[in-house]
Amino acid sequence: MEKKDTMNKPPSLFTNLTAIDWLLAVVFTVIVVWLAQSLFPPWGWGIGLVVALGLLYLAKRRRDRLQQPPDEG
Repeated sequence: MEKKDTMNKPPSLFTNLTAIDWLLAVVFTVIVVWLAQSLFPPWGWGIGLVVALGLLYLAKRRRDRLQQPPDEG
């Protein structure tokens, strides 16, 4: 029986998300895009989208790391 090494595999970006998580992500993205569009009119929507998705990725990665049980050893 071969043991799979799941501890070193990074979690998927879309795992462990609830409906509230999706709602908050959409609302956060809309707010960041709106603010960026207000500050940088021609390309603000693109800048805001990239910034929002980057921040959401960092937050999700940190949350997943905090939810893992601590390593013993």
